Formats: sequence, C-alpha cells, structure tokens
Amino acid sequence: MEVPDHLWTYQLIGKGKKYSEVQAEDMIHESEFMAAFDDWVQKFAAFVGQKGKVSPGKYRAYGFEAPGHMWANVEDGIRYVRMMAGIPSKGSSPQNQQELKLNNDATWHPKKSEGEKLRDDN
Repeated sequence: MEVPDHLWTYQLIGKGKKYSEVQAEDMIHESEFMAAFDDWVQKFAAFVGQKGKVSPGKYRAYGFEAPGHMWANVEDGIRYVRMMAGIPSKGSSPQNQQELKLNNDATWHPKKSEGEKLRDDN
C-alpha cells in the first residue's frame, strides 16, 4: 500500500509506562498523542476528499466473480497423483531431486508422518 509522505507520522505514547498500561484504551488519556492523531485524521480526510470519487474498474471487488478454472483443477489433480506415484514432471525440481536420490517422497499416504510410514512397513 502506498501512502504519501505527508501522511506518514510517528507519535510516542506511554513513555516510561509498563506495556500493560499502554493499550488502545489508554491512549485517550495522552493529550499530545490525541492532538497529533486528530491532526493526522484531518490530513487524511483532506487527502481522500481531494482525490474524489474513484469509479469502479474492471476487477472491482464487490460483485466480481472470478472466472472458473475447472481444467486447472483437473491438471493439479493429475500432477498430485503422479507425484504420489513417484512420477514428477519432466525438468522439475522434484525430478532433479529424485535423480540425485535426495528425496523419497512418493507415497499413497501423504498425510501420514514418516514415522508412521516406517512403522507400517515393519
């Protein structure tokens, strides 16, 4: 998120107090902080007012429905089953690791821990 330089401010509250005594509800008792905060709110409101109304764009959040990705889900499922069977995609990092015998991730029980898998084999 980009913020204009003139809206970046710092104000210290609770100097010399314990953390438990410097919570949101305690800041209203800090007059210097509250004055600085009120000033910041005025600057922020003026900045937003100056920008004016922003018309919704093509990808507005409200009412936007993302396009379907059924085929991508099918491809992901195929890739998942191939990985479980120990057949990684050509040229992929898992294939390189498998060729170098750095991993042995092929399993039909991916949710089991390595210890459970070893105990089941014995």
